Amino acid sequence: MSNHDNKSAEAPGIAGGKSPSAPLIETINLYKSYFNEDLETPVLFDINLKIESGEFVAIMGPSGSGKSTLMHILGFLDVTTKGHYHFKGESTEEKVQDDLARIRAENISFVFQSFNLLPRTTVYDNVLLPLLYGTTPVHERRKRTLKAIESVGLADRTMFFSNQLSGGQQQRVAIARALVTEPEVIFADEPTGNLDSASGKHVMEILQNLNKEGHTIILVTHERTTAEHANRIIHIQDGRILTDEKGHTKRIASQVKQLK
Repeated sequence: MSNHDNKSAEAPGIAGGKSPSAPLIETINLYKSYFNEDLETPVLFDINLKIESGEFVAIMGPSGSGKSTLMHILGFLDVTTKGHYHFKGESTEEKVQDDLARIRAENISFVFQSFNLLPRTTVYDNVLLPLLYGTTPVHERRKRTLKAIESVGLADRTMFFSNQLSGGQQQRVAIARALVTEPEVIFADEPTGNLDSASGKHVMEILQNLNKEGHTIILVTHERTTAEHANRIIHIQDGRILTDEKGHTKRIASQVKQLK
């Protein structure tokens, strides 16, 4: 057995490497610090969390709480300082950058607060963009692009430039672009932050529908009303998980029903 195999087998939560019953995402005693010369700035402390495939999880906390840093680690945009991160039952610590980039390309998509669309480019071309870097055949690219645009209710805006759209419509284009690669996990970082309340509600309803279709959604937000669209809320503050509320949406619905 190689050294890599030994490390995978010995890591907490893994018995003999990949476990078929393991959660989609698992962190064990995860810490994160940033370093500037000899100065260490701790950001995350002893993060232990499991996210199953098909969940809709909100990571909620105030500005500077560490929630975006945690999302960047879970989405392979950053790495841990100490501790373990397992994705689909496999330890990620020993993977090289090419391995992590492949996981990110094949399994993960992001939706950001600032949309990150090309302004003088059509909705179609913005959504198509992620497929240009893979091996998807041309006819399949077109099919998937149109399907993604239709799924967010913008079929009648396909050939509009993105800067001709409202903020809510632009965020829906960003969601379609995240969908087009058919990811397992969609990370949404403050997706309603630049939107009015009506547009924000529509965006969250789209994310709820995507979750019902089987996508795992991990939402990062500082707003309680936005977080309550998820089925589970993880509250983080000062780099630590304070509470993990499972089945939150179901409890709220039950309480409303009882009041009636």
